[in-house]
Amino acid sequence: MIIIPSILVQSEDEFKKQIKALDNVLDLVQLDIADGKFVPNTTWANPEIVKRETPMDIELHLMVESPLKELARWGSVDQVIRILVHYESVKNLAEIMPTLHAYGWEIGIVLNPDTPIDVLEPYIHEIKTVMFMGVYPGKQGQKLIPEVLQKIKQFKTKHPQISVELDGAVNEETLPDITKTRVDAICPGSAIFKNDREPKDNVKRMEEIINRLT
Repeated sequence: MIIIPSILVQSEDEFKKQIKALDNVLDLVQLDIADGKFVPNTTWANPEIVKRETPMDIELHLMVESPLKELARWGSVDQVIRILVHYESVKNLAEIMPTLHAYGWEIGIVLNPDTPIDVLEPYIHEIKTVMFMGVYPGKQGQKLIPEVLQKIKQFKTKHPQISVELDGAVNEETLPDITKTRVDAICPGSAIFKNDREPKDNVKRMEEIINRLT
């Protein structure tokens, strides 16, 4: 299980601070992009500045109503290796798949807590990653919805070849239950950036807990 910190920020300064805090700590971060429509809040995400300031790889978590329109802004950002598109954000996922593939990025689909895993079946051979939301998207600091962990177990049993991530309510208290799901990656946000410790120390603590539990 790897840690992919979730960066959900409101300003350029906040982004730079969080990115700098993780330099030489991890090789991959997740950048949350929210448009205020698909989810209530908005986030800061400027492709030019992200490209200039980011020393590690990035996966884009698109919490937006128009993922194709948003992705068009990121084509020149070399650090992007994976895109995570919400199943719920598009009317017909099959129609946009060719465009997603054309960018050359790894494709991941995100499921909100209430969305059944069966909706993924038509796309299993086209995707590399599924990210389960452990909370309702758009806001950090929520409590984990336990039913999501059972869905992850079911999905991993059926599709062990697909990489699975969990985003939302990932912290030291929930890790014991999370590690039992065989999830491949966790995406903590508040647990890394929103306490009195340095982000690198929070990453180290979580890695130690994961190593002890797995």
